[in-house]
Amino acid sequence: MTTELDRISKKNQQQKIDAAHKNLNIKQHNIKAAQKASKADTPWEDRSFKEKLIGTKRHFKLAKEYRKTKKTRKFINKQEDRLDKHGVWSKKNKEGSAMASLEKKDIIKKGFPSKAKMDIDVHRPNFPRKKKQGGGIALRGLGRAFLKGGKV
Repeated sequence: MTTELDRISKKNQQQKIDAAHKNLNIKQHNIKAAQKASKADTPWEDRSFKEKLIGTKRHFKLAKEYRKTKKTRKFINKQEDRLDKHGVWSKKNKEGSAMASLEKKDIIKKGFPSKAKMDIDVHRPNFPRKKKQGGGIALRGLGRAFLKGGKV
């Protein structure tokens, strides 16, 4: 049994997973292009013996970045499989996706169901702002010398 809140969080999480896959595709493409470009920079004859055997520092750096993206993709695929098979994680359903559970908590923070679809920034509530009053030094007790840009 899934609630409307679970369905919304599952849909939102699926959209985030799709966006993450798209970003990973772009990143992997850029890394592969950089590897080809660095390979084409120095011809085989001009490379040192060490570079011919094991490669350059640039090659190792790019290979490490590519491995990171593969690891990230593996994690995202695992979360996507959990989301598809088991839905949102809960105390009853301990096999679900933890990322979707966090998404569910965010929706609740925004005020489900009435305010869930509104774009409310939870971290920056709109408080009335105070009027500015000269520089910071004036507020620390040095009198009116620094108000309105005056000189000492």
